Formats: sequence, C-alpha cells, structure tokens
Amino acid sequence: MRKAVGLRGDSRGELLIEVLIALALLGLISVVFIGAMYTSLQAARISDERSVGLTLAKSQIEFVKARDYADDDWAYVVGTNGATIVTKPSWWDANTPAALDAEFAGYTVQVSGVSSIDLDESGVPDEGIRVITATSLHNGVEIVALQNYEIYR
Repeated sequence: MRKAVGLRGDSRGELLIEVLIALALLGLISVVFIGAMYTSLQAARISDERSVGLTLAKSQIEFVKARDYADDDWAYVVGTNGATIVTKPSWWDANTPAALDAEFAGYTVQVSGVSSIDLDESGVPDEGIRVITATSLHNGVEIVALQNYEIYR
C-alpha cells in the first residue's frame, strides 16, 4: 500500500528535520535582524542626546555673551531646578539664567568664564578676553563641551 501512495519506507522523519532546519535558519536571521535594530536604536539615542547637549551648551554661551563683561573668573551650573552659583559673576544678580525646561530632565550645563591664557607678543596676558566654556552633562556623564571667547569692548 505504501508504494501505491508514493511513500518510501526510508523517508520517515525527513519532513520534521526540514522544518527544524527552517526554524533554526529563521531564528538565526531574526537574531541578526534584532541586533541590527538594537544598534540603530542606540545610535539614534546617542545622536539625540548629543544634539540636545549641543543645543543647551550653545544657548548658555549665547546667554553669557549677551551679559556685561565680568572682570573676575566665574562659574555656574544650570539644570531643571534652576541655576547654582559656583563663583558669582558680576552680572548675576540682575540676570540669572533660567532653569532648563522639564523636557530636559537629567541634563545639566556647567558654564565658566576664565581669563584667557593667550599671550601677546610681549608675553603679557591679553586683557579683556575671556574663554567661556559650556559643558553639557546627561545623568552626570559629559556629552559635549564648547568653548568660545568673550571680548570686553
């Protein structure tokens, strides 16, 4: 009867083995695909984090450049809870920086202004030039640091 239906006696279990091989290949392809998706999601997260950090650092540098020139070195930290003075600039009482919006929870920006270490031809530090540094952090990890110059005019 087997020969009439077309089944051979030595083919028992071949279909099961073929299905198991197909499932193994499908699983392997799925693992590779999921790994690629995870990598791309991590890259997008890091890119977004750096973009936000860069925007926050730029906004703080522009805030400082819009204030009067401060003669002494100064530093402050700004986050979603407001700004904290490390070393008070002369313009602080009249123009404190606004707190970061709630959407930037976990981000802080450390801002400092220090006298330039550039020397003129005679070896004397340049007067009226200050280096402004804004460092963005996310959950305490540094993301980006920007430097710019402020000139007393």
